[in-house]
Amino acid sequence: MKSRTIVAAAFAAIVLLGGCAKKQEAPKEEAKPAAPAIDLAAEEQAIRTRSGEWMNYVNSKDVASVANGIFASDGIMISDEKAYRGTAEIQAAMEAQLKKMPNALVSWTSDHIRVAGSGDLAFETGSFTVDPDGEGKKPAIQGSFATTWAKIDGQWRALSDAGGENPPAAP
Repeated sequence: MKSRTIVAAAFAAIVLLGGCAKKQEAPKEEAKPAAPAIDLAAEEQAIRTRSGEWMNYVNSKDVASVANGIFASDGIMISDEKAYRGTAEIQAAMEAQLKKMPNALVSWTSDHIRVAGSGDLAFETGSFTVDPDGEGKKPAIQGSFATTWAKIDGQWRALSDAGGENPPAAP
């Protein structure tokens, strides 16, 4: 009986060692789902909507909503050949403009919007009109602008905005 026990123990050891030596397969990696396709046309429309909100804020004299609701916290606005950085400076500059031209009416048209393939950056160009005294006698100013947008926490925000008066037409 002793020899049977020894043979059984040896057989069990061989089976056990054979099982330990068995090659373990690496766990299969799960296929990662493809990134969702960016709907560039929808993002362009979202920027047009934000631009329209911006114009409404300007014409309702709500500069706080422009500075804090439209611009990124580190945004930059270039106006009257000066650069204003951050929402506090942008708001202060807009408040000063509002004091100089309290009756001004502003309108603009987005001529071109290009959204990056990543869907998180965009560039807008267009033309604007500023009537400094609303229905008054001062002539309206025509100009052009360029705005850079970034999608921050799911919301389009202006990173930079610059505009200037168009040069007079050649005689």
